[in-house]
Amino acid sequence: MTPTTDDAVLAALRRLLPDRDAKALAGARHTPLEGGINRRSFLVVLGAERWVLRLPTPGTAGLIDVATEATAMRAAAAAGLAPTVVAVDSANGTLLTTYRAGAVAWTAADARRLRNLERAARLLRALHGIDARIPAYAAEEISRGYLTALSSGVSPEPTRPGGVRIAAWSDELLELARAFDARHPPVALCHNDLAAANFIDDGPGGDAGRTGGALLLVDFEYAVRSSPLLDLAGLAGMNDFSAAQRRDLLDVYGEGAPTATELDRAVRMVRLMSFFWARLGAQRAADAAPYLRLAVELGERLA
Repeated sequence: MTPTTDDAVLAALRRLLPDRDAKALAGARHTPLEGGINRRSFLVVLGAERWVLRLPTPGTAGLIDVATEATAMRAAAAAGLAPTVVAVDSANGTLLTTYRAGAVAWTAADARRLRNLERAARLLRALHGIDARIPAYAAEEISRGYLTALSSGVSPEPTRPGGVRIAAWSDELLELARAFDARHPPVALCHNDLAAANFIDDGPGGDAGRTGGALLLVDFEYAVRSSPLLDLAGLAGMNDFSAAQRRDLLDVYGEGAPTATELDRAVRMVRLMSFFWARLGAQRAADAAPYLRLAVELGERLA
């Protein structure tokens, strides 16, 4: 660990846990956790207590609303669908949650297994039934925000290599987003970032869902009220579900599930929005490399 990280972790703990003895907190041990586009989550050990501390990513202020995240995660935790929120510091963008010993994050391959696909669909069905007072999703507004921010930074012009394709994708995203807003009202609590690593499985031995243990969601950074379609598309699109796997997902989700055509359109929208989000992250973050890698990966899927 670098001194800078040590200092940041200790400062965050002192703000999050003001009633704890400062000297005791200084003795807490912390190690980085895998997952996410940046390694900014830490396992914190203090005596018998275990927490997950998430620090903000430098340069991404304004992209994350930690207060909303905490509200959504607390609602999900009350239903047994997420770890418990211990403390939140909205002003500094930090969050402390309970640590699930033995839990293992899924890979995309895990998410595509039929047994896990079924478990994820049931988890989403339960999540979408929770009443949480958080902002509604506005696909067109968010898309325009990304595109406007990108246009003020360094991005390919239509006459440069890749520019024509990116301009076409911008138009396509706005069209899909406008249609999504018109056809799919915000009626459910949605996680809105269903990369496989945001599912943690604490079955016996932490066997990534192969033994049928409890399945939970973490990282509610982008949680919103939206149509359940948003999460179904995120799960399918971010984990490369085949056409057959998308059909299985809709079948298991059951009543109220969108049509296959609606799901396909929403998957395309989610991938386009993620592509422009990654490009914007590359402009804003102190370390652009992981965002650029993600943008390349998403561009290959979209082409």
